[in-house]
Amino acid sequence: MSNARKVPVPHHDLPYPRLEIDRQRAEFADAAVEDRFNRHHLPETTAQLKISLLFCAAFYVAFGATDVATLGPTATAWAMIALRLLVALVAAGGLLAITRRPESVRIAVVAACVVEIVGLAVFMVLCWYQPAATAWNVMSQALILMAIYINIPNRFIHAVWIAAGSSAVFCAMLFVQGHLKMDDLVALVLLLMLGNTLGYIGARRFHLARREEFRSTILLQQLADRDPLTGCYNRRVLQKGLLDAELARARRYGTALSVILGDIDHFKRINDTHGHAAGDHVLSDFGGLLLAMTRETVDSVVRYGGEEFLIVLPETDLAGAHALAERIRHAFGSTGSAVEFGEFVTATASFGIASVPALDPDAPETPAVLMEAADAQLYAAKRGGRNCVRGVSVTADRMRSTA
Repeated sequence: MSNARKVPVPHHDLPYPRLEIDRQRAEFADAAVEDRFNRHHLPETTAQLKISLLFCAAFYVAFGATDVATLGPTATAWAMIALRLLVALVAAGGLLAITRRPESVRIAVVAACVVEIVGLAVFMVLCWYQPAATAWNVMSQALILMAIYINIPNRFIHAVWIAAGSSAVFCAMLFVQGHLKMDDLVALVLLLMLGNTLGYIGARRFHLARREEFRSTILLQQLADRDPLTGCYNRRVLQKGLLDAELARARRYGTALSVILGDIDHFKRINDTHGHAAGDHVLSDFGGLLLAMTRETVDSVVRYGGEEFLIVLPETDLAGAHALAERIRHAFGSTGSAVEFGEFVTATASFGIASVPALDPDAPETPAVLMEAADAQLYAAKRGGRNCVRGVSVTADRMRSTA
């Protein structure tokens, strides 16, 4: 693994920046958070979408009876019924795609958009050949708008463009047909504008409310999982299986995995000499440094206890972990923590590393072996004079150390 690492802004300097909501698009501003939101709600979304598509397809075909009632059993009426059946087939295709790929957010969105666009295109054709039923067609268009905005799950921006675009085409069709008086035409156009406005307001409010709820849940989860002083994860995250999951992933895919235990040297002396407030400053700065020098969303930094921190490094071998620990050691030892009255407190830290090599058939099955090895290496660093790094490669039957 390359030793070059991106250095992001520390988490505690920008609290949860990716949870901002773009209120115009009614989506999270960060695409990764929006994708997480969509995947979280995907089972509910697909279930609702299936019901909506079935309902729309059934009623689309059922209303073929009005074509025959209006035009009689003519070739035009039967052609309209054929078009209605086409919409039902498209909806069936969307249902099949969703059923085959229930884990795909994109398939659900594409299915919703395709069915809406095809259904509206066919509706325009039906309205063109039934000018005498314009009042009923406008009412139907208004109901379809409500379905697009509210009932059929889709991205808000897609719903707006499809609904507004179809309304513009419908109004243009009424104008071209020219069989309505100007006052009637204006009234119908205003009615469609009202339908779009109400649908827009309702859909936007719904999408924003769901994302606000999701954001609140994430924030509560992060507050429960993070140490308030340093911004790092707390022991609760380990108890929930963070290291178990990473070790299982390393065994499954044959990738390396390393953990680093870091401990601030002589931390009790800092508290005794400068006070606990100064000690808190040192802890906060050390945690922020660890977060800044590890890969955001890939590595995990845990306040393991007191002045001891654990860094979990997926896809990182012993050499990469050792190089990172040395950089952290040097950066922490060469800078000080600002405390009260402009005073700076300097400190050092010791590090113990345990690493599972890539493609190792003897990789340990439980994280306890890895943690015990890292703890032993940390104590070896302490006994070796502190302010140093010790590491070991861990397998089920052997250990290879590195200074």
